Amino acid sequence: MKKTLLTAGLVLGLSLNVFAAGQKELDMMGNFEGKFTSGWTDMSISAQIVALGKGKHVAKLNVDGNIIEVEGKTKGKAEDGLCLYDQTLDLGPDMGGKYHIVGQVTGGVFTAEIDGETQDGAFELKRVIKGSPTMGQKAPEGAKVLLDGSNLDAWVVQPYWKLLGGGAMGMRKSSIHTKEEFGSAQYHIEFKTPFMPEEAPGSQARGNSGVYVMGRYEMQVLDSFTEEPRDNFCGGIYKKAVPVVNACAPPEEWQTYDITFHAPQYDGSGKKIKDATITAVHNGITIHDNVVLPDVTPGGVSGEEAPVGVLMFQDHGDDVNYRNVWVKPLD
Repeated sequence: MKKTLLTAGLVLGLSLNVFAAGQKELDMMGNFEGKFTSGWTDMSISAQIVALGKGKHVAKLNVDGNIIEVEGKTKGKAEDGLCLYDQTLDLGPDMGGKYHIVGQVTGGVFTAEIDGETQDGAFELKRVIKGSPTMGQKAPEGAKVLLDGSNLDAWVVQPYWKLLGGGAMGMRKSSIHTKEEFGSAQYHIEFKTPFMPEEAPGSQARGNSGVYVMGRYEMQVLDSFTEEPRDNFCGGIYKKAVPVVNACAPPEEWQTYDITFHAPQYDGSGKKIKDATITAVHNGITIHDNVVLPDVTPGGVSGEEAPVGVLMFQDHGDDVNYRNVWVKPLD
């Protein structure tokens, strides 16, 4: 009995340490904004920091439209909450030559001293959560609420899916779709990808899911924070269209998709006379504008198009959460 209690205590202790380390690594990544100050100029700069696992990070500094990457690593244990940067960069003659940067991230603040061949200075950037202008948007008149956190009545519930509190529903080992089918419609969907630092940035194993409009046209869900847009990254229409810009938030921050979808049209004989189109807004930024979809994307409920279909959320083995989902038919 004592051994069992001791073992349980050790497991709990290790789990709490892993959680603390993961939380601190998460606190050291995200969007940072502030100012660079030198003897003769002040300028606004920003950074996006991505955790790479095992205490490693990369900071992508945006200096006047130029992206400068600096590598960092936690000193000691990740749960100590300190990420250090110490690197010499050669940016070439157009950007002032060589610079030595020494900085740290702690308490949600990224500070650094810069010693350069042509310019010295320092910056202080604070972690910001940008959010979305449509976050928490209520269903308008004529809309059908599909998920408000009170029940899963609108869904064909598969095993292991469940309500998580806070209005959210969790991905659990199988895809899930609505009971009702829809044609042309406006959708509002909020989602959150998990923090998976051990998986490589850009990996399809980093918070993968998908929103299938009509169960046939997938808009990718993935932790693609800081990555160049692709059709299989977050916001991409799989195999069909690349987002015009990466509008992703970091993992564990809620995001929004606002989708206006026009279903394919058919004549009286069942012949398609007009392709489906989609306009998508990700976190308040239009990433697809009236994109034509001549056929379905892979992995949906059917390889054939139809005038109506379900809304499906794809399971890909990752702990993606959804909340505040509603649809307003346009027909």
